[in-house]
Amino acid sequence: MKINTKALAILAGLTVGMSSTAFAATADSFTDVPKDHWSYQALDYLAKEGVIEGMGDSTFQGSRAMTRYEMAAIVAKAMQKNDISFGDKAVLDKLSAEYANELGTLKNQVNKNTNDINDLKDKTDKVKIWGMARVQVGDDNGLKSESVGNSWSTRTNGDYNNRFYMDLEGSLKVNPYATARFTIEKNARYRDSEYWTTVKAGKDKNGKVAVGQIPVTGELRDMPDQDTNHNGSISNVWVELQLGKNHNWYTNIGRKWNGIGMQNLLLGGQVDGIATYHPIEGGHGWWFSGQYWKSSSDCSQYEFQVDDQNNVTGVKSWVRRAPVNATVDFWGPLGKYMDANIGYTRVVGHKYNPNNPNDGYWYDTSGFMNADLSVKPMKDLKVTGSYVKAFTNQQGNYGHGDRDLAVRIDYRGTDLNKVGSWGVYAKWMNLGAFADLGHDDEWSTREPTFTNGVRGWYYGFKMVPSKNVEWETMWAPHLAEQITWNTPVRRHILRSWLDFHF
Repeated sequence: MKINTKALAILAGLTVGMSSTAFAATADSFTDVPKDHWSYQALDYLAKEGVIEGMGDSTFQGSRAMTRYEMAAIVAKAMQKNDISFGDKAVLDKLSAEYANELGTLKNQVNKNTNDINDLKDKTDKVKIWGMARVQVGDDNGLKSESVGNSWSTRTNGDYNNRFYMDLEGSLKVNPYATARFTIEKNARYRDSEYWTTVKAGKDKNGKVAVGQIPVTGELRDMPDQDTNHNGSISNVWVELQLGKNHNWYTNIGRKWNGIGMQNLLLGGQVDGIATYHPIEGGHGWWFSGQYWKSSSDCSQYEFQVDDQNNVTGVKSWVRRAPVNATVDFWGPLGKYMDANIGYTRVVGHKYNPNNPNDGYWYDTSGFMNADLSVKPMKDLKVTGSYVKAFTNQQGNYGHGDRDLAVRIDYRGTDLNKVGSWGVYAKWMNLGAFADLGHDDEWSTREPTFTNGVRGWYYGFKMVPSKNVEWETMWAPHLAEQITWNTPVRRHILRSWLDFHF
C-alpha cells in the first residue's frame, strides 16, 4: 500500500506522542487497511480522534494521492485538538504555514455552509405541522336518529359517535414575536343510519304543514355544509403575538378554539375575538387574561310561510347571533398542591331582546362568574371542582338552570412518550341550561345536543399502547338530560377511540 509523502508526514508527526495504550485499539476504522500494515494503528487512532475520515465508505484508499485541500482539512481538524504534544504542535505549525491558502479557502467554505444551514433551519422553523388522527366506535342513544319522535322531538342531537377524525394544526412563523396559526378538521362518519340532517316541509293528512328530518346517506354525509367546522377545510385561523416591552403579553387574534375554566364549563368551543394572557409581576405564578369574544356558533333559524289553505308559499330565515362577551380571568397556584381559577364574563353585545324573541341572546342573562379549584392530595391523585353562576332572569321548571357544577377525579395519567402509562378518571356534572356560552364538547354534554341541562357520571380509562398512540374509553351509563325543564330524558354513552399523534 502506498501512502504519499504528505500523508506519511502527518501520520508520523502526529503519532509521536501516542502511548502504547492508544495503539492497542482493535476496531477496524478502515476496511482496506490490514491489521498487519505498519500504519494500521496510527490510522485507526486518528480516525477515532476525528482527525481523518477516509473516503466516507469505510475505506482509506491509501494508494490514492491526496489533494492539497484534503491535507488542509486534516491539518484543520488536528489543530482543533486540545491535548496536543509539543512535538505535534511544531509539526502542525509547519503544516499550517504550508497549507495556509487552502485552510483559508476551507474556512470560507465552512462559513458559507454554516450560513446556508442556518438559513435552511430558519426556513424550516417557519412552518410546522402536527396533529392527530382518530378511529372511534361507540354506542349512544342520544344521536340524531334516536331523537326523532321522543322527548327531543325534531331537535338535532349529538353526532360524535362512530367516525374517523383528523385534526391537522399548523404554524407559520412571521417573526420572533408573531406566528400565524390554522387548524383543519375532518369528520368521516361511517354509519349513515346514525345521522340526520335537513328539516323538510310538506303537508300532513289534515292539510297542515309537516316538518321532519331525513337521514344523511353516503351521498350527503361528507358534503361541506353538513359539518362546517369538520369538513376538511380550514376551520380556525388566528395569529399569536408577544406584545409589550418584555414580549410577555401573549395575545391571540382571530378564530380559534378557546375554553374558560379548568373544565371549560362556561365556554369550550370555537370563538371569534381577541384574548391576551400575562404573568402577573410579583404574583407568585399567577396569570391574568383579558378577552373580548363571541362564540362562532351563530344559530340559523327559519319558519315556513303558508297561505289560508295551508300551502307553503315561502321560507323566512334569519341568523340569531351569539352574544358578544368581555371576560377577565385569573389563575395560579395556592401552594404546592393546589391551583385555583376565578373569572367574570359580561354580555356586552347581541343581548337578550325582550321585544323580539327571535333576536339576540337566547336567555335574559347579563353575566357569569366561574371558579375552579384543583387539589393533589397524593402523588397520583388529582381532584378538580368547577362552578359557574349565571346572573339571569330566566326561570326553569326544575332545578337550577342558572348554575353549573362539576367534580372530576383523576388517578395517574398518560405520557405519549412512555409506553404503558395509563390513567383513570370519574366526572360528575350538573349543568344548567342558562350557564353556557358555547360548546362543541365531544362528549355531547352541551351543544350540538341542544339539551337543556345535563346531570350524571362519566367514567374513563386511557393508556399508551405505543409511542404517540393513546387509547381511551368513556362510559356514561345513566345521564339525565332536559333536566332544567323537568322533562328528563335518559341517555347512555359508551365510546372507545384510538388517537395517533404526529
